[in-house]
Amino acid sequence: MLSVALSTLRVRWTSFVGTFVALCLGVGLMATAMLVIGATAGVADLAQQRWSGAPAVVVPDTGIDLADSEGQIQSVAVVQQPGLGPELVAAVARTGRVVEDHTFYAQLAGGPADQVGRGWSAAEAGGYRLAAGAAPAAAGQVVVGGGEAGLIGRTLPLLTAEGPRRATVTGVTDAVPFEHAVFFTDAEAARISPAVDALAAYGPADAVRRAVTEAGRGPGRAAVLTGKERATADPHHAFLLSQMDNVDTPLGLAAGVAGFVAVFVVAGTFALSIAQRRRELALLRLIGSTRRQLRRLIHAEAVLVGVLASAAGCGLGLVGAPLCRDWLVERNIVSSDFTVPITGWALATAATIGLVTAVVGVVVSSVRAGLISPGEALREAAVERSPKGANRFRWVVGGLALAAGVVAVSGTATMQPEAGSNAAASASLVLVIVGAFVTLAGVLAGPVIRLVTGLPARFSRSGDSEDAGGAVWSTARQSALTAFRRTAATATPVVIVVSLAGCLLGSIGTINAAQVSAVGRQLSRADWVVSPAGTPGLTRALVDQVRAVPGITAVASTPTTVYAEEQGPSALSLQAAAVDAAGLATVAELPVVSGSAADLGPGSIIVSSVWPGSPHAGDEVSTWLADGTRKSFRVAAVLQAGADSTQAYLDASDAGAGSALPSRIIVKLAPGADRAVAASALQSAVSDLGGRISTPDEVSAAATDANQESSKNGMLMILGLSVLYALVALANTLVMTLGDRRRELAMLRLAGATRGQVLRAVATETLLCVGAGALVGAVASAISIGGSWAALRQLVGPTPAVVPWATLGELLAVCAAIGLTAAVVPAALALRGGDGRSILAGVAGEAG
Repeated sequence: MLSVALSTLRVRWTSFVGTFVALCLGVGLMATAMLVIGATAGVADLAQQRWSGAPAVVVPDTGIDLADSEGQIQSVAVVQQPGLGPELVAAVARTGRVVEDHTFYAQLAGGPADQVGRGWSAAEAGGYRLAAGAAPAAAGQVVVGGGEAGLIGRTLPLLTAEGPRRATVTGVTDAVPFEHAVFFTDAEAARISPAVDALAAYGPADAVRRAVTEAGRGPGRAAVLTGKERATADPHHAFLLSQMDNVDTPLGLAAGVAGFVAVFVVAGTFALSIAQRRRELALLRLIGSTRRQLRRLIHAEAVLVGVLASAAGCGLGLVGAPLCRDWLVERNIVSSDFTVPITGWALATAATIGLVTAVVGVVVSSVRAGLISPGEALREAAVERSPKGANRFRWVVGGLALAAGVVAVSGTATMQPEAGSNAAASASLVLVIVGAFVTLAGVLAGPVIRLVTGLPARFSRSGDSEDAGGAVWSTARQSALTAFRRTAATATPVVIVVSLAGCLLGSIGTINAAQVSAVGRQLSRADWVVSPAGTPGLTRALVDQVRAVPGITAVASTPTTVYAEEQGPSALSLQAAAVDAAGLATVAELPVVSGSAADLGPGSIIVSSVWPGSPHAGDEVSTWLADGTRKSFRVAAVLQAGADSTQAYLDASDAGAGSALPSRIIVKLAPGADRAVAASALQSAVSDLGGRISTPDEVSAAATDANQESSKNGMLMILGLSVLYALVALANTLVMTLGDRRRELAMLRLAGATRGQVLRAVATETLLCVGAGALVGAVASAISIGGSWAALRQLVGPTPAVVPWATLGELLAVCAAIGLTAAVVPAALALRGGDGRSILAGVAGEAG
């Protein structure tokens, strides 16, 4: 069978071009995604980073220790590491020279939001060099990392967590790739931020480790990092890792969606190819081939096409990976030093998936080919018969998948609505629903066309039978209804495009809208919101001045983290907010299901219903704060789990000393206070302190913009490649059917149709198939979006269901344009320069 398969590929290569192109593109997309994903597995070692000049660096290593059932200790590192203790610093200092590092918020006027303050002695460990000027020698003097020489001698406004101050620039350094720093004297840095965040140790590494081990027997713990491990102590390293995660997740989904689409596209092109060769396969049965041999032939052909297409697809991946990297850099998703090396495992994985896809895609078609009877080789009629067996398979598989998707969507909306706010969970449901409708596309396209064209068809029958327009319409309609495989193959890529775009964009858009609704609901009692303006947070001076404004209630909110113990054991990290408890219930509308937000105060906490153990108001819960401190709280209130990411509120006095800055101040006008006077006083309070006054509506609008921007690039990565693939498959499918249509077109010409009428009939038929695919895809989108909306409505109350009308309209127009081009242009070429007889003669000559 292998030799027969090779001969078939060599002689009838045109029948396999469509399958080869579809599979090659699928492998190319997956190879591109996997090469980039492979590049995100780690962060490239930078020649210069914060501690590259220190032999060893000692950093805090405090964690939450939990014992499992066997007594084994599991440690979870806390996000807010406390400083190194004085005993440990002294012990390490006895091994040799040490340099203390104090890192804190410090931002020059007009400086980047991630600018930090540090002591000048720590600059040596990072390889900083003075480009001009001198080191700071007194309080109020600074050196600007990467600054312009023209800054030397100038006194500039400077913001720290304490508030505004002025500093004189005494020098500037060369720019470094890992941070934007402002260097103070060591004494001034220690005064502003007393905690020792890290210790550069220049003594023998073994001695440093022994000193840390002995000193670490106390309440504080530390780790000694040397070699490449030193990079993990650099905040820039953590930032790069987060960038890699931001690329890895959507690209992983993109590769999965591309593989998902490839299976359907390749299966469709294989089925169409085998349908075109039905008489040829019947001849093989006539000369004695068994059903099993025919199936083996189809499988051998699939393997050969899969090997060739996978190899070509890997070549496309080598071209596509650098283009994908450039796209990521242009949108600031990754830094300009991000590289995509060629990894053999990525190409091998993509090629293997391509080969498996080819074999899986041909399974149903090979079974169908084995059922071909020898007598079909003797038939003269070319009328296509309804593939009843394949239709039954589609109804069973597609129906089961659709039922599973509907049950999952309904269950999420009624029993677990909080899962509706999870984008990853929504994406998994989307694939189930899309897969169901793509499977059913072949059997639904005909009934949809019959339904939507029923009324126009009756009008055309009741009118003048000689009307050319009616004849074109009737011919196109009947062709779409009788050419089952062509209609299914044309509609399926459209279903993929419309359903994927509608389900993913609609569900994510609905989730984003629910998050905005949650923000709007929370701020519904507020009159103003003070937010950072070009700074990472709000300074203590700004918060104090806002609180001092008469006639208002102001509640500052500082993001933090708390840890709750789960069964396992494990510590669940939860986002929390440290707030001014006394005014929280006055300024914010929280979705309380039990207890009261007014009961929040020192020693109490407000928790979400997702809190482990499902506590009730009045219960005691034990938790760890962001710095690892264990503390018990009384539950003041329980909140409904919703789209809001904040899952706990505690009084600011209980949050511990932290480096985080308040992220917002919610302000409510007191009864009887003058609004204009309060607004003017607020403006004066935040002036020149890095704050911005907004209305709740403006904050909600900003949240909308932020959510849209954050999801836009991810959706482009997930959708872009797969939609492009489906569009190419649409064109590929229509071009593949040209050979079958030439006889049909010739017969229309012999029946008296003009060349223009034939082309209009082809165009009308194509538009009917595209429209049917769009309607089927729209139903899939409606189920997915409706399920997300129903779940989120329970969480946040009234919230809009987002339907991406504009995007769907654009994609549908592209599908129609590609379909018309791929169908009409080849048909026009086939009709060129001849009447029906000459075209039939050409077809007969090719067949001979």
